[in-house]
Amino acid sequence: MKNKKVNVMLLLLAVCSIGTVLAMGQMEKAKKELLRVGIFDSRAVAIAFAASDFNDKQLKAKMAERDKAKADGDTEKLAELVAWGSARQEKRHRQGFGTAPVDDMLKFIEKDIPKIAKDAGVDIIISKWDMIYQAEDAELIDITDQIVKPFKPNDRALKWIDGIKKHKPLTEDELDNMDHSKH
Repeated sequence: MKNKKVNVMLLLLAVCSIGTVLAMGQMEKAKKELLRVGIFDSRAVAIAFAASDFNDKQLKAKMAERDKAKADGDTEKLAELVAWGSARQEKRHRQGFGTAPVDDMLKFIEKDIPKIAKDAGVDIIISKWDMIYQAEDAELIDITDQIVKPFKPNDRALKWIDGIKKHKPLTEDELDNMDHSKH
């Protein structure tokens, strides 16, 4: 009787061990499945935004504020708007020629982003410049063209976007030394 109990216990232990090994194998397999990551060139977003109605509306609103400040003789407001314009221009150059984040532009199309991700079959979307590590077997999908589409870029902007993809972004030093009056 004692041997029978030992055999039953050994059998149960063996079944549990096999079940544990199988479960661990499934966990390892599930753990190894990597997310599909959508990457985009943020410079392309900056170019698409610059040529978009979103940008035009934003600039027209600021220009109307500027004109009103001029008409009212509100030099403080006028100085504030001029400073805003200069800071914005500097930021746009860093976004369009460097790797500065474009979150402020993406907010205009945030409602489109889940569909872009779904259509591209990606789980995450990041700027390609924000990636600091990539496993060899990580699946990266370039969705630059899809992420700029909601900005409705015209043919000229699309040509610039296509061209910028062929060049490395400028470094911080290059951007600091850039003559912005030429762009």
